[in-house]
This record gives sequence, structure tokens and C-alpha cells, in this order.
Amino acid sequence: MQIIPVTDTLHEKEAASLDERILELVEKVRAHRQRISALEAKNDAAREELRQLLELRGENWSDDEGYARLVPDSTRVSYETKALDELIIHEPLHYGWLKDYRKESQIRSSVQVK
Repeated sequence: MQIIPVTDTLHEKEAASLDERILELVEKVRAHRQRISALEAKNDAAREELRQLLELRGENWSDDEGYARLVPDSTRVSYETKALDELIIHEPLHYGWLKDYRKESQIRSSVQVK
């Protein structure tokens, strides 16, 4: 007969309790995500109808709280950070001045659920 110390049993119970709570929260997050997806689909449909109505109206719309307007297609320019970093590191005489324009920002840690 094997004797199991009481502390091991307590740790197992705590771990099981933690796992149960984690499972419960993961299921909540998944359910919320599904509801959000359904709401986003409804929102997309409303925005598309709004686009059509604004196009028919021929101008933007506003009230005391805000506005609805058509934003035309445009081009967004971006640069590959890794490529620019490589230029700065490997050719500092030519591209070292770029480091003055390099900005970093902190990203908060988060929990991901799939």
C-alpha cells in the first residue's frame, strides 16, 4: 500500500479546481467570441446598407451625437521594420540617420484563447 502525503492530495485538488475554473472561463470567452462574431456580421450588414443610403443621399449625414460619412478609397503606406533595422545595423554610415525616426511602443501582455 502506497501512502500519499496530505500535501500532495491538497495540491492535486487545488490544481483540479484551477483547471475547472480555467475551463469555465475559456468556455465563456469562446461563447462571447461567438456572440461578438454574430453581432459583427449584423453590424457589417448595417454599415453596408448605410453606405448605400449615403451614396443615394449624395452627402454625409450628422446629428448632435456624431456623423455618418463615406470615406473614399485611399492608400496606406507602411514600411517593413525588419528591413529598415537591417539597413541601420549593417550600413550605419548610409542609413544610421534613420534611427532618429524609429519609435518603439510597449505592448501589454494578454491572454489568447482559441
